[in-house]
Amino acid sequence: MSPRRYHAPRRRAASEETRRRIVDAVIELHAEQGVTRTSYAQIAERADVAVPTVYNHFPKISDLLAACGGNVLAGAPPLGPEIFAGADDLDSRLGALARALSAFYRYAAPWLRWTVHESVLVRELADRLRGMAEGRRKLLDLALAPAFSRRPPDTLTALCEILLDFLAWQRLARDEEAGGEAVETVLARGLLALAREHMSEVEHTRSEERITLRRGRRP
Repeated sequence: MSPRRYHAPRRRAASEETRRRIVDAVIELHAEQGVTRTSYAQIAERADVAVPTVYNHFPKISDLLAACGGNVLAGAPPLGPEIFAGADDLDSRLGALARALSAFYRYAAPWLRWTVHESVLVRELADRLRGMAEGRRKLLDLALAPAFSRRPPDTLTALCEILLDFLAWQRLARDEEAGGEAVETVLARGLLALAREHMSEVEHTRSEERITLRRGRRP
């Protein structure tokens, strides 16, 4: 029994190292050519293992995607409510959102550029994009909170979500590479312009409601 106890930790360490090499290979291949073009044989060759070994560690494509996505996100810049620390007014909160999202997109772009196109073919990727959209929406609501005591207007939310989408960021990033302004600057300015326009509309509507109410109270 003693030799078995001695070899068990070594076997576990070897298995963990093999798994790590496979995950690293998947991350590299998905960044290079996407999910749908990556085969188990390619993963095995890149990780320097046998194809059955890949299947032993990751029997389904969903297992591979979960491992790859988890490791990629573990190194991503923060993209949660903490990005608003110290930002109390509308301008600073929208700027914080633009900077944080831009930093995240710069990091995740090698994988996201494939994900947005392959999501129609791979359900797990579509689920991932929906989760990202929900997260952005929550952050947007937090960013707009100083200007809207109630829920922000649906039109404003929809327009901001279009501006914050990865494809929009990708287009702005090309302009930045060509000598244009930094993406986060353009995003912050666009978000602020949209918010201020809708703030004016909301205030105008409230003024009309107050006038109507006062007229209704006249004898």
